[in-house]
Amino acid sequence: MNRKIPTSAFVVFLISLSIIFFRIIVPPVDVLSWDVFGYYLYLPAKFIYHDLALTDQSWLFALIQKYEPTSTLYQAQMLANGNWVMKYSMGLAIVFSPFFLIGHAIAYITGYPADGFSLPYQYSIAAGGIIFAIIGLIYLRKVLLHFFSENISIIVFIMIVAGTNYFQLITFDGTLLSHNFLFTFYAMLIWYTIKWHENPKIITSILIGGLCGIMILIRPSDMVCLLIPLLWNINNKETLLNKVTLLRRNYAKVLLAGAVLILVGLPQLIYWKIITGHFLFYSYNNPGEGFEFLSPYTAKYLFSFRKGWLIYTPVMVFALAGFVNLYRKKRALFPVILIFFLVNLYVISSWSCWWYAGGSYSSRSLVPAYTLLALPLGYFIEDIMRKKKLSIIFSIVAVCLIVLNLFQTWQFENKIISAERMTMNYYFSVFGKTFVGKEDEKLLLVERGLEATEHFSHEKEYTRRTLYNRDFEDVSDTELVCHSGKGSFKMDSIIPFAPGPDIMYKEITAYDHAWIRAGAWIYIPVNYSEELPLLILTFHHDGKPYKYRAEEIPAKKVLFGQWNYITADYLTPEVRAVADNLKVYIWHRGKNQIWIDDFFVDVYEPK
Repeated sequence: MNRKIPTSAFVVFLISLSIIFFRIIVPPVDVLSWDVFGYYLYLPAKFIYHDLALTDQSWLFALIQKYEPTSTLYQAQMLANGNWVMKYSMGLAIVFSPFFLIGHAIAYITGYPADGFSLPYQYSIAAGGIIFAIIGLIYLRKVLLHFFSENISIIVFIMIVAGTNYFQLITFDGTLLSHNFLFTFYAMLIWYTIKWHENPKIITSILIGGLCGIMILIRPSDMVCLLIPLLWNINNKETLLNKVTLLRRNYAKVLLAGAVLILVGLPQLIYWKIITGHFLFYSYNNPGEGFEFLSPYTAKYLFSFRKGWLIYTPVMVFALAGFVNLYRKKRALFPVILIFFLVNLYVISSWSCWWYAGGSYSSRSLVPAYTLLALPLGYFIEDIMRKKKLSIIFSIVAVCLIVLNLFQTWQFENKIISAERMTMNYYFSVFGKTFVGKEDEKLLLVERGLEATEHFSHEKEYTRRTLYNRDFEDVSDTELVCHSGKGSFKMDSIIPFAPGPDIMYKEITAYDHAWIRAGAWIYIPVNYSEELPLLILTFHHDGKPYKYRAEEIPAKKVLFGQWNYITADYLTPEVRAVADNLKVYIWHRGKNQIWIDDFFVDVYEPK
């Protein structure tokens, strides 16, 4: 007797095929780049080059030159002991490892370079990302069917997958980002939490501990995942006492889950100890980014046209409205889902780079939370479908929002919706468009490149004013060599820094950006053989520099015994705080005397 395949299973199958199809037509070449390069670097460093401390970087820079996975090595930082420590924890490297080994074997068999980055590695690890995505969809279906009927589960499933930024992230640009794997692990954690509370078993205890451990190891801020098993089924004093009793009766299994969690995190602690000398190490040392827990960017995170979650994923308004339905229908789960969502939102919206850079449509950091938000969404749909007129209106609106999401996903992939430069005016200017005009582009935020050297070429669109100007005419010394007038500034081993502006961003401009152009004349004596002086421009947060730029006179163009002109253009960064200060100065790295004259700093503000 043939068993009929459930419609929901068929939907999962079709969605999985579509993800595979789009991944094939957009080949996974260069997927091991940028942040993914940082997640992955542990594997080739350990198993191919046997240099986990990255002390011999010849192999690393040879790979960067060949495959161009990154423009700067921001994925690691150098320590005082000469070792380099990875910026990202090794959770995803552990998840990637089986597919890395498969790719390594294929590279040997097929004759591709067994260097960790040739096509066999790229395709194998991308395939691993798709496999994990499909596993996540399977577990999401299991969770939905536990709470809802077949039809409601299908509607929720389609809205989550096709109506949100999940589709863009998993299918195109984020297959190997942490959010894909976290989505799957959260779906699994919810399922095994359900099963553990129904019947505590050793295997589910191990799985819960392991899942929490790997999620924290992938993204430490996802320590919030612990709230799910801890708060599950607690909504009043009685259920709290019942939960305490359940944990006491199964204390050995609870300890086992905790032990597995610690065991999963142990390799990271050992790595840090070996590389840094400490069991714990904070690797996010760029002062230009960090958590602002006292002043989170929650409003921008949710509603900004730059990349606001509810602007670009409006279908999730129904999930938020569904908390009311969740409270009425499944009160035991209301606290855990609400607390998890609020804590998670608070943490991820406290990051100073709240738009989480490029590569994703809408706010990608909330995608793993869709596994929990599917429950209030489901109860909202379940209630509204019982009201005929409202169900018709809802169905029309839901279909429109899904179509909008898929169309805007297409716009994003075709560079009509910008990854980082969106504004409200630009959004409405290109709404529904299949092309972008020159007038539209003028409505975008300023383009910020990744190049070490910046060139300002749109002076007509800006207003110039002088921020700093020193001709040093107030300096009198018979030994001075002057470019103009009668004064200059002499530098030597005792005076290595020429005076320059030190000014807060809010005193430079009220706009979101400004261009800085600095320049000076430098006299380099005859027979000068030391390191050449540098023109430095940098911002500081709490006294620590970020977006540090150093301009040097090209060695082949130095005029010895003459005055040399040095200049640099500098686009202000996305400042972490308006009180962050800009410093511009000349740094003389040698001991012999040199002279500085006519040192200026101009600021260009948008008209």
